[in-house]
Formats: sequence, C-alpha cells, structure tokens
Amino acid sequence: MKKIIKLSILFIAILITPVFAANIFSVSIGSSVFKVKEAGVLVNKETLKTEFSPYIKDGRTFVPIREITEKLGANVKWNSKDESIKITLNGDVINMQINNPNVTVNGKKISLDKAQAPQLALYKSPRRETKTMVPLRFISETFGYEVNWNNEKVRAEISTESSKSIVEETNKENAERKSNSKNDNQNSTDNKKSNIKSVSIFDSNYFQSNAEKKETDNIKSQINNGNENKIFEEADLDLKDKKNKVIKDKIEINGKLNIIIDPGHGGKDSGAIALDGYTYEKDLNLLVAESLMEKLNSNQEINATITRTRDEYVKLLDRASVSNDKNADLFLSIHFNSSDNSSAQGIEVLYASENNISIKDTVQKHFANCLQKALIRETGAVDRGIKNRPAIIVLNKTKNVSALAELGFLSNERDLETIKDPDYIDKLARGLYNGIEDYMNSYVIK
Repeated sequence: MKKIIKLSILFIAILITPVFAANIFSVSIGSSVFKVKEAGVLVNKETLKTEFSPYIKDGRTFVPIREITEKLGANVKWNSKDESIKITLNGDVINMQINNPNVTVNGKKISLDKAQAPQLALYKSPRRETKTMVPLRFISETFGYEVNWNNEKVRAEISTESSKSIVEETNKENAERKSNSKNDNQNSTDNKKSNIKSVSIFDSNYFQSNAEKKETDNIKSQINNGNENKIFEEADLDLKDKKNKVIKDKIEINGKLNIIIDPGHGGKDSGAIALDGYTYEKDLNLLVAESLMEKLNSNQEINATITRTRDEYVKLLDRASVSNDKNADLFLSIHFNSSDNSSAQGIEVLYASENNISIKDTVQKHFANCLQKALIRETGAVDRGIKNRPAIIVLNKTKNVSALAELGFLSNERDLETIKDPDYIDKLARGLYNGIEDYMNSYVIK
C-alpha cells in the first residue's frame, strides 16, 4: 500500500508514468547526462508557460523554480556563492541547496531522499541554458496547494483555490503541550467554527493497491453523482456531522480510551510486495497489529478493537464503519511503504487535517506527531515526519482522531532486511504503543 503527501506553492507529486519516446529528452546534471521524461504543469487550469520543460527523473518531477514561483506568487532568492535557494510564501519559508537533500522549513530541519535534492540542469533546447530545478512534490506539500496528477496527459494539475498552508508548527505545538488546563480547548484560537473549505480528498499524491484504488474510485464516483448520503451510511456517518463543528485541541473521555487498530490490506489485496518477491505487506501489517494488541490489552485504561484477525479483505468503508459505529476515540491504520525510488526509506505517519475533512472536530496532527516521535525513538529509523493525506478513505471517513503509520519501505534493501527481523516487528509495535500512551498523557482529558 502506499501513500506518500500535502500543501502549498508550486508543484506536485511523485510522478512516474509511461511517456511516449517523443517526450524523452536529455539534460546534463553535473558531469553526467540523463534521459528524462517531459511533464506538463497546470496551475488553476492554466498551462504553466516555460521555455524549459519540467521533467521526471528517478521517480521525481522537477520544475524550473523561477517560472513556477512567479506563477504562484511566491518570492524566491538565489545565492550563487553557496548555491542556496530561499522560497517564501504567506509567511512560510523553505531553504534549500543544490544537490543537498537536507532542507529547512520554517527553521525545522528535514531530510529528503537524495533523488529529491534540487539540481542544476543544463538544457540543450530551446537553447543551452542552466536552470535551477526543484522537486514538485516536496514544494507543493510544504505550502499546501491541492495537487493532482493527470496520468493520461502526463501532467501535474495544481489548484491554489481555498488552500491553506499546513506546515507543521513545531515550536507552537511544543508550547501548547506545556499547558495542562482543561480550558485550553475553549481558549485556543483554533476553537472557532470552521469555515475553511476542504481541499479535494481525492488528490493523487499517494500510491494505492489496485483493490484500494478501485474502491476509492467508486466512492469518488458516487459522491460526484450526488450519492454522498449512501457513502456516509456505509461508513456509519451522518451528514449532520459536517455541520457547525468547533475544533478542539484535546479529546474528553468517560472511562476507558477506545481505539481501533486497523492492519491494512488482507486477502485478495496483498498491499506492497517486497524486493524479495515473497514478503507481503498484508502479512507484516497483521504481525505488527497483533503485537500491538497484546500490549494494548494489558493496559486497563484502554479498550482496543482490531478490524481483522486473519488474512481477509475488509473494505475501506467497513474499516471506517467499525470505528464510527463504536464511537472510538482513536483510529490507527498500520501499513508498510514502497516506492519506485529504491533509496526511499524510513517511517512516516499520515493524518487527515481537520481543516480538510469536515466531519472531524479535533486537531489530528497531535496523534500523528506522538506516534512518529515514539516510533523513531524506539527504532532509530529514518524520520520522514508526519504528512497530511486527506485523500485516504480510512482517514477521511473516520470522524475521530485517526492516523496511518507507514512503518518502512519494502522497496528499500536496508529497510526490508530490518523489517524481516521479528524483534524489529516488536519494536514497531512498542513504538506505536508508546505513541498512543504519549497522546493519552498529553491530549486526553478524563
């Protein structure tokens, strides 16, 4: 299974699609010549006009920085001495450097895959000129624009309408954690009735198994055809849940914390298949979930339910329905990752922001953040951070606080070797358990 996305300025998602030979051209990067695939870019349904074509290289789409930033109204500064780039939009700042995967966003250090590092590309056509190229996916996720990939036309389609930057404000978050007052929820500036328009929950910034894609496409089609009520019923939701919401920072419970553990895929849906050809994501998901359930069941303050206990396929809406029907406080879906870029590795936790999903009335990123930090502490894995993924059905059709943990890349040799160790599976489960406990201690009011 896969997902890998979020956010604003320029650009777009991880893109790897078949392209006709006529759309393949060469650029020089450093001392090497690379064949790359041409990609188009639309911004608010208008074609980005640029003499030098955006391209796909190593599973990443790159675009000339000057043209796209001007189109989107961002400010960019280039320092030729150290080949550094500073991009500013609506108060958010990205600092990058050519050939360096280490970047900062609002002062926070982030490590990208090497394939995502900005690069200087020498074009031969329409004339010999070197252009500064930046990764579409990372930039778009950092600034909060809705981005879709049109597979048929091989292009990124960016919408800046009703977008909202959801860059993680780590300093603010840490300050908020220091307050233990139950009145935090009422006093927070976030506790206002939300009138933010949701971005599309069907952005294409993540990979899905065929079974999931089929179900997601069917849900999208039904909603577009006016059958949203039917979808809500299948997920045990009420359209009234979308109205008059007031965003809370914490959740209040009476008694035990109710949590749903959801091992992804199963049955006909194998999920990702590892490099070795015989390790299936669905099996690993269940192993971690079973180990986690043992730990949760030993805690007298937690009531845990699992969505599947054997190798069976459970529909996405049915998984969400289990959570909604039980009025669960938390929902956690367990997955492993995969990418066409074999160097991609590490752990990330996905969530669907309450700003994007109208049925959610509690800040979502706190749970994701607790899980991510605990997982990295326990495993020492590469930290890929938390990401807003409002397109994922089990996140956008669960009304409670929910998250999806991607516990490593089956497409990466180093990650796979570690993941296949039973002791590491237990470490992953312990990291998730510790993250749940951390969330309870910081964001649950009894």
